[in-house]
Amino acid sequence: MAKNKPKRELSEEVDLLDTMLTSLVELLEEKGIVTQAEWENRIKQRIRIK
Repeated sequence: MAKNKPKRELSEEVDLLDTMLTSLVELLEEKGIVTQAEWENRIKQRIRIK
């Protein structure tokens, strides 16, 4: 049984993930859990590690 899922282009997937992450970080920032600067620093640390 094959499922008929609509296939998205890679660029659409990347855009969707970007929107999801941006929304999550904005929500966390509104709640005082993380700042944009902290988020950016975390990303930079993770990129350097790999």
